[in-house]
Formats: sequence, structure tokens, C-alpha cells
Amino acid sequence: MENELLAFEVSFLKARLSGTGKLLGSSHNSLSRVSHMEEAEQDMILLLRRLGSSPLAPLLRWRGNFRTLEERYLNTPEGQGSAERVAHLEAAEKDLVLLLQRLVRPPFGPLFRRRKSIRTLEERYL
Repeated sequence: MENELLAFEVSFLKARLSGTGKLLGSSHNSLSRVSHMEEAEQDMILLLRRLGSSPLAPLLRWRGNFRTLEERYLNTPEGQGSAERVAHLEAAEKDLVLLLQRLVRPPFGPLFRRRKSIRTLEERYL
């Protein structure tokens, strides 16, 4: 029974990867690009959760842009088609870059840069 479950899981993952590959072209670079965009989305979600639970959260939520990002990435269900998913991942990567650029600017830039996680994200995406 376990072997059947594992076989089904492997076939599902292969079908999922081939569907993504067909959408973007079947090259290895496009699959790595999708995985990079998925990592950017996960980084965006983690960053929004951390900022949302920080003491600065009320100040950030006062701005409509932060509320929009929270709605888009924290309150959105996962059920999307492959074309919608790729578009969502591209938007997540762009939004993450914009958010990081705003976070590292003065007046709060030096405060945020003291955190290693922000410096790591800055090196990875900026």
C-alpha cells in the first residue's frame, strides 16, 4: 500500500512538473526559474508575517500598500491554474524586490539591516 502511495505521489509530481515545463518551455532553466519564483513567494510570505507581528505592524497597516500585500499573499487560497500560478509567482518576486527596496531605505533602513535575514534577502534579490 505504501509503495502504491509513493508511486502515485511520484507520478503526480512528474505531471505537475511537466505541466509547468510545457507552460514555460521544457528547458531546465525555466524549471529552475519557477523554483526561484516559488522561493521568492515563500520569502515574501515569511517577511510579511514577520512584519505583521512586529511592533511596527500598526504603522505598516496604516499604509494601504502593506494591507494589499497581506491580502494578496497571506489571505489568498492556493487553488490556481498553472498560467495563473506563474503570473502570481512573477508578481510575488516583483513585489518582494519593491518591498525590500523600501525597507532598506532611510529612515528605517539601518534598523532593518541589522537583522541577518534582511541582509540575506537583500543579497539574494537586490
